[in-house]
Amino acid sequence: MKHITLPSLAAVLLASTLACAAHAADASKPSHSLTRQEVRADLEAWQRAGLAEAWRGDATPDIYSNAYQKRFATYERLRAAPAAAAR
Repeated sequence: MKHITLPSLAAVLLASTLACAAHAADASKPSHSLTRQEVRADLEAWQRAGLAEAWRGDATPDIYSNAYQKRFATYERLRAAPAAAAR
């Protein structure tokens, strides 16, 4: 069995840390900045579809139920509506 030396272990740990830090820095940059109007429109769609009500409280809703899936489909349809009209 080959023994791992302290310097090689330190090098691997440093490389791993730097790779994670670089990935985290890339992930924090949004690919597209949303305007205040887009965020408000998304929130309105979420609320109109009934998803805000489904997520109210401490319990997580059953995201696989038919009722939730219908609400989510409504939310996606409402979100797409302003974008389609703006084109």
